[in-house]
Amino acid sequence: MMDAAVDVVVLTWNDPDLANVAITSALQSQEVRVNVIVVDNGSAPPFSWNGDHAVTVIRNESNRGVAPARNQGARIGSSQFVCLLDSDARLHNGGLAALLAPFDDDGRIGLTAPTFSGQAPEASAGRAPTLLRKVRRGFDDAALYEATTHPPGARWWDVEFAIGACQVFRRAAFDDVGGLDDAIFYGPEDVDFCLRLRAQGWRIVQLADAVCDHPPRRRNRRLVSRRGADHALALAKHYWRHRGSGRD
Repeated sequence: MMDAAVDVVVLTWNDPDLANVAITSALQSQEVRVNVIVVDNGSAPPFSWNGDHAVTVIRNESNRGVAPARNQGARIGSSQFVCLLDSDARLHNGGLAALLAPFDDDGRIGLTAPTFSGQAPEASAGRAPTLLRKVRRGFDDAALYEATTHPPGARWWDVEFAIGACQVFRRAAFDDVGGLDDAIFYGPEDVDFCLRLRAQGWRIVQLADAVCDHPPRRRNRRLVSRRGADHALALAKHYWRHRGSGRD
């Protein structure tokens, strides 16, 4: 999809050095027109962009959470496609163009995601995690998601979800499901978004070629904390919402 326009939304919170790298990688994209929108979720001091290229910076006075802030950034733009990019992710040159390619193949494809450099595809996408697998991941007992089936050598394949560190989606698909769920402060807004897209008939695909760098998931999270409690509540709501649609 040559010369397509993409709104790249980068969410930052007290990580300006990482965010600057992510922003720069997006601005260096080839064969696409990029509009970068940074949502500063209450950083102290506030995030400031001093690069040569124009970047829109939205400043929130407090941390609104991942889903509300990403919705905020996506809705500022008007491009046909939107890329959500974590502040600790880095697009390769040509990465956005590669992530746009499947959209030309099938109008039902609503979202694409990469296989991250140096990682198995199942490290970031696959079948939506069951409650048991989610608990096991919380205790560092299951590093990978369950794989979906696809032909050997396939350029891309269908998955039930992909993590939100790097996602490209049609604005029409985003609007179709009302964006991410604002009620989710953080996690599992990415799984929920993908499942709601699929429920509306949109396809989610993962690409074989690594077009983005992102560190493997953080291990040994603090489960007993305010953030851990918020995450547990969000998970409870998620699995109740999607009850009956998953696997045992």
